[in-house]
Amino acid sequence: MRLLTHNLLMCNLKTCAGQNFPLALQANEISEENTTFNLALTQKMLNKLDWKAFHRVADSLGHALPEELVPEDQNNDELMQRLHHLLFNIVILSGTLTCQSCGRAYPIDKGIPNMLLEDSEEA
Repeated sequence: MRLLTHNLLMCNLKTCAGQNFPLALQANEISEENTTFNLALTQKMLNKLDWKAFHRVADSLGHALPEELVPEDQNNDELMQRLHHLLFNIVILSGTLTCQSCGRAYPIDKGIPNMLLEDSEEA
């Protein structure tokens, strides 16, 4: 699971509606892949990110980022390369995503987050 994906996922339980994002990430196994830097794609994705959630998860993995992203940052080549690396090259192979509202844990196995609810859980 890439960090870009993490920024899109939320708890599926109805009881968490409105308080289901972001999910806390506990990464047990992390891999790095090499992708070609694409400035335009990175800039486009930044406009779609919840920066606060992305900043929090990057920080939890030991990657320092600015507290806030300002429009001028999109012209900072070094920062854009770091963000591209975090968004597209860091892959969480195993771990857990946990809802901070209800505590529901969603496992990550072989890079795939299992967001399905059990039959006994109400979606």
